[in-house]
Amino acid sequence: MIPPQALLKYPFLRTLSTASRTLFEARSTIRVYRRGTHLISKGDEVGGMYFVLAGVLRVFTISATGAEASLYRVNEGESCLLAMNAIFAEIRYPAWVVVETREVRLLTVPAAIFRKLYEQEVGIRSFTLNVLSARIFDLMGSLEEMSLDSIENRLKSFLLRRADSRWEIETTHDEIASYLATAREVVSRRIKHLKAEGVIETRRGRIKILKPQALR
Repeated sequence: MIPPQALLKYPFLRTLSTASRTLFEARSTIRVYRRGTHLISKGDEVGGMYFVLAGVLRVFTISATGAEASLYRVNEGESCLLAMNAIFAEIRYPAWVVVETREVRLLTVPAAIFRKLYEQEVGIRSFTLNVLSARIFDLMGSLEEMSLDSIENRLKSFLLRRADSRWEIETTHDEIASYLATAREVVSRRIKHLKAEGVIETRRGRIKILKPQALR
């Protein structure tokens, strides 16, 4: 049986035919991983398509100097563009994936099963195209952040892109520093400056944007 949480996060699963639903239920697995777990490394084969039921994954690359550069995050109700690409193109994964939140709960479907469902189910095809579209914009945003000429501007761009509907971001200074490929102390100074100007307010593990226009 498909868990209620999966049906809530991924409504297209409700549209599966009886045969496809039976196949999905029989071959999918659910596992929980803790913060810091490296789920995939560059060059790994992608064994299946994963759906995030709870938590957040971070997809990143590593430069020749060893600096990490985040590409995008995979939140609840989302899936990974690069994993999809690896599954359909039958290539190895081109980046790294790590658990960013305290834990993450993943539902995984074997690659061959996902490809079969893609061919048979309109809902799967629509979901796949939506993931591709959304992630392309995320990647463009990441490239834009990397091209900005100052850490302050990159930080402002990061905050605007990551804020939820309440203008809040659940993150830490360490996580931001890793995403921006800079030192934690640099991020802390910039955040302290924005806080002093009344642009943001902070509390442990969370930032709230008070003046979005100031960041724009």
